[in-house]
Amino acid sequence: MEKSFAKRTKPVNEYYPNLRFRDIIRMLFGAAVAVVVAIVLAPPMLLITLVSPSWRVGQFFGYVWSWSVAAAMGITASLSGAENVKIGDSYIVTPNHQSYIDVLALELVLPVKVLWVIKKELARIPFFGWALSRSGAICINRSNSEEAVKSLREGSSKLVDGWSLLIYPEGTRSPTTSLQPFKKGPFMLAVQTGISILPVTINGAYRIWPKYSIAFRPGHMTVTIGKPISTEGLSEEDVLELIDKTRRAILDHLDEDYSPFRDKMKS
Repeated sequence: MEKSFAKRTKPVNEYYPNLRFRDIIRMLFGAAVAVVVAIVLAPPMLLITLVSPSWRVGQFFGYVWSWSVAAAMGITASLSGAENVKIGDSYIVTPNHQSYIDVLALELVLPVKVLWVIKKELARIPFFGWALSRSGAICINRSNSEEAVKSLREGSSKLVDGWSLLIYPEGTRSPTTSLQPFKKGPFMLAVQTGISILPVTINGAYRIWPKYSIAFRPGHMTVTIGKPISTEGLSEEDVLELIDKTRRAILDHLDEDYSPFRDKMKS
């Protein structure tokens, strides 16, 4: 049986034995900015999308929120593999998921117009969740796999004019830097629609903000885009092989020993 959150959460100093007072101040400031900017941006985004529905509006506001929060948290990101993206094509984007702040790295540097797959519970949060829904996000019920796949299939109709779908194949954040098993949903959708998989690898997120920790530290994440994996002509019988190909593509660029603090060690 899964332990309670309180039992799974380690003390801050177990994750960061050298956590300094200024790091704690940065944590509080970053959290405050995340909440305040979300509150400020959500109402105008809702109003604009009600008058003139556009996923580009959601993308713009998402970038503004991510940039603001990343700046407040002292987080940066860099991109490699942009040449693997063909502008105008749609993809099923499948990044590894090490931390909540994966979102910041992807919003800041990913050169793809993406619609996010989110838990349906998030869509119920006043203003913030409503704004997410209006941005074109696809809400799924993670506790019901059949219902989740159905929602993904219905949401695939939005993947036109170069819009892509971003979904974490692990389903949830990893408790380590390693990859967890992949869910079948994204790959079932890929073979049913014929849309290519775009494997994406993020390094550094886990050590900046580990799962179950309330503490984070400023650091640098890398985002690497692998070569697209074609699903043309594949069927549901090929899903396991497609999962294996995608997993290997992400692992090719995964550095479990990567330190996002290397440039900060001397400070």
